[in-house]
Amino acid sequence: REPEKMSANNDKTIDYYLALNYEITLRKMTQAEAGTDEPCYLARIPLIDGLMAEGSSPAEALANLEKVKRVAFELMLEQGKEIPEPVFDVLPA
Repeated sequence: REPEKMSANNDKTIDYYLALNYEITLRKMTQAEAGTDEPCYLARIPLIDGLMAEGSSPAEALANLEKVKRVAFELMLEQGKEIPEPVFDVLPA
């Protein structure tokens, strides 16, 4: 039996990462990008390469991003890969 690999995530759970407040960008795609005349929106988490989802409305793109984020984080945890955590600058009051 192989020894278990130490996780770079220090035993943090999927729920921990899903609860973090990641910055999300949302934009309407051009017809050329979308490959259709129908409206298409792209939501992504810039901190994590490739973590993005599309939808026919902003709400659908964001909902799809949440699904993709869960699957991506589950895979990253299973593979022992580090999941970047958001860091925000706090402005003085």
